[in-house]
Amino acid sequence: MDTNKSQTKPEAGGATSAMSIIDLSAIINRYVADIDKVKNDLKEKSSMFKDAFETDAEYHEQSMKVKDLNKVKNAAKQRILKQPAMEALVAQINDLKLDVKDMQDMLSGYLEQYQKTSGTNIIETEDGNIREIVPVFKLVKRKV
Repeated sequence: MDTNKSQTKPEAGGATSAMSIIDLSAIINRYVADIDKVKNDLKEKSSMFKDAFETDAEYHEQSMKVKDLNKVKNAAKQRILKQPAMEALVAQINDLKLDVKDMQDMLSGYLEQYQKTSGTNIIETEDGNIREIVPVFKLVKRKV
């Protein structure tokens, strides 16, 4: 999608030294509008794609067979998951996932502090690997 990509980029030294806040706001708003248009087009095309399969009799018949087999499979899965050993394992997995998320959040804070203090986006790990610190920005709807 062409969204006038020939605009000037901000210089490395200043956040908006080459572009004003008004220019950046206009570019951001244009991208948001373009993304919304593409998402709507994608939704329409995806619906057409899905409808093509749903209207095919052979596909529908095979799909129904798969649904029946999935019901049997899910019943067996639920039976296995209800075993005490499996319930304990699921709890351990969930705890470990939370631990990883907490550790990543803490690391993110330390990386931000390292970046600000050192003035660089590069860090060398203990095993000699060079890693780059990458900030992640995204635009979300504000909850009122």
